Amino acid sequence: MKKLSLMTVLLTLALISSWFICLNVILPNVNSRIQRESEILSGQMEPPYQYRLLKPLLGAAVGAVVSVFTESAFAQHVVSYVLISFATFLGVFFSFYSYLRYNFSQGASLIGVLLLQAVIPLAVTGEYMEGDFINLFFYILGLIFIQREKYRWLPLLFVVGTLNREQFIFLAVWCAIYLFAKGRMTLSKALLVLACFLTWSVVFAVVRMYFGFKPSQYTFALHVARNTDALNLFGRILPLWAAEVGGFAVLSVLAFRKSDWFYRLSFLSLLPYGVLFFLNGNMWELAKFLPAFLAMIPMSLQGMAGAFDGE
Repeated sequence: MKKLSLMTVLLTLALISSWFICLNVILPNVNSRIQRESEILSGQMEPPYQYRLLKPLLGAAVGAVVSVFTESAFAQHVVSYVLISFATFLGVFFSFYSYLRYNFSQGASLIGVLLLQAVIPLAVTGEYMEGDFINLFFYILGLIFIQREKYRWLPLLFVVGTLNREQFIFLAVWCAIYLFAKGRMTLSKALLVLACFLTWSVVFAVVRMYFGFKPSQYTFALHVARNTDALNLFGRILPLWAAEVGGFAVLSVLAFRKSDWFYRLSFLSLLPYGVLFFLNGNMWELAKFLPAFLAMIPMSLQGMAGAFDGE
C-alpha cells in the first residue's frame, strides 16, 4: 500500500474515532468535565483520579492555545479534547500498524488496525476517559521500543505513562516476557526491567506524596461486589465481553501453537491482568482492558489467515 493511501486510511480512522468521542464523551459532559479537570489540577479530586495528571495537564496546555481564538470555556474544552483525541487515535493507529508490520504483511497489518478501531466504540463507557486511549498509545510505543531494541526510551515512557495511568506498570511485565521469549534476557536487560519498575514506583510515590495519600472508596471489595452483582454480570459484563473479547480470545487460542513464545506468554499473562482488572476496576469499562488487544489481535490474525511471516 502506498504511503499516501495508508495515511489517508489512518487519518480517516482517527477522524471517525475522535468524532465518536466528541459526540459520546465530550459534548454531553462538558460542564462536569471542566469541573473534574479543575479539581484534579487544584488537588481536590478523589483518588485514583487525582493522580492521573497527564491528560488534564495536556488539556490545560492545549486549552491555553485555543483560548487565543475563543474566550468560551465550553469551546476551549471541546476543541482542546477533540484535538487531543484525534492526535491520540492517529498515534494509536499509526504505531499499531508499524508494530504489526514488523511481523505481518501490509494487508494483514491494516486489518489488524481496523480490528483495533472496531473495538473502540464498545469500550466507551465514561465521561472523562480519553486517558485510557492515551494509555493504549503508550503501550504500543513501549512495545515498538522493545521490538526495535530502543530500550533507552523506556524509562522516559514509564514516567509519562505512569502520570497517565497506574496500570502502565504491566508493560514492564511484557518487556520481561519479550526478552525472555527472544532469549535476550541478559544482566543488563534484567537491570533495564528493574529500572522500569523503579521508575514507575518513584513516579507513583512522588505524585501521592505531593497530593497526599488519600483513602479511596474504590476498594477491592467494592469492585468484586460490583462485578459479581447479577444485574451487572449478566446485563453488562458477560454480553460486552462476549461481543468484544470472545472472538479474539477464540482465535488466539486457535493460533496459540503456531505463535512465537512472546505472543504465547503475553496471551497467558492476560489471565493475571484480567484478575487485577476484576479486583480493581468495573469490568464493563473495557477501555481499561484495551492493551490486551495488542496481544490478541496479532494472534487473531494468525488464527484467521496464518499471516505471520516471522522476523
